[in-house]
Amino acid sequence: MRTFCRAAAAAVMLATTALSACTPTTPPVGGTDYTRCPTPGAGEVRVAVVVDASALGGTTGAVCVVVAQGATGVTALYARAARLGSTTPRFNASGLLCAIDGAPVAPDCGTVGPSGYQYWSYWTGGSAWTYAAVGPASRSMQDGTVEGWRFLPGGAQIAPATSATFASLVS
Repeated sequence: MRTFCRAAAAAVMLATTALSACTPTTPPVGGTDYTRCPTPGAGEVRVAVVVDASALGGTTGAVCVVVAQGATGVTALYARAARLGSTTPRFNASGLLCAIDGAPVAPDCGTVGPSGYQYWSYWTGGSAWTYAAVGPASRSMQDGTVEGWRFLPGGAQIAPATSATFASLVS
């Protein structure tokens, strides 16, 4: 009986751990590890794309993508969606990013909420997060680039809730 109870407890603990680790970018046990970088081909580079959707009830996770050297941050964001099989990013006519993975739901885009202006903030990584000085269409991807997106429901600029270094985000 003790052996059965220990085995059952271990199975429950393993299942609980596996379920708590599941996010759109961290698949269930046996699934694809999106933090593992695909092998780049000639003229291609590896980019870590971090999305922090915690303010929308989502999760925070990194996905490693491969894009052409010199591609833009917009290209890296689309490559992330393609790798995950998720909804493509939605932009408004002026180029403002309105949704990642379908959130927030259309027609929301850069709206003013109870705490202020709501939007996807854009960050660059390296040794620490830096609020991007230019938009993703103006940023050129090099090997080891770290791109960060965090939905801000108004108020202060807060960086994504992960490390900003390429080596700590991807394998």
